[in-house]
Amino acid sequence: MNSWSGSGRRPRIMASSLSLPQNTITDILSRLPVKSLTRFKSVSKNWADLTSAPAFIAAHLRRSSTDPSLLIRRYHSQSGWDYGIWLITNPTLSYATQLLRITLEESLPLFPKIVGSVDGLVCLDISPCYASDFAMWNPGTKQIKRLPLPLITSSRDNPIWMVFHGFGFDSFNNDYKLVRIVSFRGNDASPFLRVEVYSLREAVWKEIEERFELALLCGGQDGVVVDGSLNWAAIGLQGFADRKVVISFDMGREVFKTIPLPPVTRYGNVKVVSYMGLLAVAVYPLVFAANGNNMNRFEFWVQGDCEDGMKRWSNMVVVENFSKSLVPVGTWGDRELVFKHVGVRDRENQSSLFLFDPVDHTTKRLPVDFVDICFQGFSYVESLVSVS
Repeated sequence: MNSWSGSGRRPRIMASSLSLPQNTITDILSRLPVKSLTRFKSVSKNWADLTSAPAFIAAHLRRSSTDPSLLIRRYHSQSGWDYGIWLITNPTLSYATQLLRITLEESLPLFPKIVGSVDGLVCLDISPCYASDFAMWNPGTKQIKRLPLPLITSSRDNPIWMVFHGFGFDSFNNDYKLVRIVSFRGNDASPFLRVEVYSLREAVWKEIEERFELALLCGGQDGVVVDGSLNWAAIGLQGFADRKVVISFDMGREVFKTIPLPPVTRYGNVKVVSYMGLLAVAVYPLVFAANGNNMNRFEFWVQGDCEDGMKRWSNMVVVENFSKSLVPVGTWGDRELVFKHVGVRDRENQSSLFLFDPVDHTTKRLPVDFVDICFQGFSYVESLVSVS
């Protein structure tokens, strides 16, 4: 029906609005990207309330988790020179790339390091050293929040030697947790450890008494999330002497355990990864081994449940004469291994990043060139999960 609002003016259309069932609206909105949902919050208060509800955020996360992206931090050196955080998406196997920007109120001495990426939340280490300052970032919603400073600090009498960390989701307590393992050099030159955990839900740090005394964590690797635990590669001591192990931290019970690795790991580098929800390790050649026990093959081992209830390692992949210039850095979508190529640039073939499927042994090249550039790689999914 048309009605005139005044002489010489255009008619105002009075159309009856069509309404959809609430569950239909919820289902449609849960399929949309975060950028669209953020804009739609201004459409109506009802939509703003709906998309902020925990049940909707969880439903949206379940859908987006089926299509993970790859989050990469690239840099030339620890000084942060020539840095950037890139997002590689794979909606149609075209591998679109996007440079992400971090906006903090204060300038940072170094470009942030990535501690972990879980459910759309990215934990950043924004400290110049000793992993002593952190921020929580959601690239989708553009939210970022600086966390309280850790409890454990370095001093002249008790200087920090090394710091290891990891970030993951504690499903038992419905909480996101940041774990910080601080190693001090003792008077007898042997290190001792202190451990603290930050709870995103409670917004506090707490030091825990739980310790592991039979291993030293290997540098350069962040904790890998597998089935509610954070896992680090480590060098065994005492009963595990001269062997590599995995140190696993149960985020729900907040206890550590030591997991022995297959004997083949003794003479190779070890990269801990998650594969199909299981703990896995990629074993690849050492760049240099003084004892001459170099391995020139790649092996991929997965720990699964056996009929007797025990967990055992099974070998999925063995590649003989494996190049030392190929380094596994993680998994994409919990299914495909991500490899980087290091060494002399081949100007005719600059592929330095590719995917490998351990089941059918197929490889796929990624459209990014990181030759002679260091980087971290993490799976990432868009979400509305709040940094608070």
